[in-house]
Amino acid sequence: MTPPCRSFPASELPLRIQQDASGRRRKLDGAGSVSRKIDLSACELFQMLQYKCEVQRPLSRESPVRCFAVDRLFRRCKDKQGTFTVETTAWEGERARVDNSSEGTKTKEPPKPHQWSSSWHDADEASP
Repeated sequence: MTPPCRSFPASELPLRIQQDASGRRRKLDGAGSVSRKIDLSACELFQMLQYKCEVQRPLSRESPVRCFAVDRLFRRCKDKQGTFTVETTAWEGERARVDNSSEGTKTKEPPKPHQWSSSWHDADEASP
């Protein structure tokens, strides 16, 4: 059985990856007594393209199905136990917004990732 999946804002991701799924602090190779943290932005970036498909008119047999590409981003990091992968799609978008605002440039905000279910909510906007 997989561990429970708790929702949290994307801005907390760099802090959350400092612990494993059991809640134990991740240790780095050669860390010794020095308390080092995993730098999420230094981890290798991967991209996966998936598709979200919807039936246009669910009650009609002849209804067309429309599919939309969904880009998902991941980072592969390493700790003393080996490698682990973290989905960073929302975090990468938030990071781009912070970088653009600190540079004072007026660039277009990156698109929000599609949610896989209409019952899910964006963790940064969900009310408690």
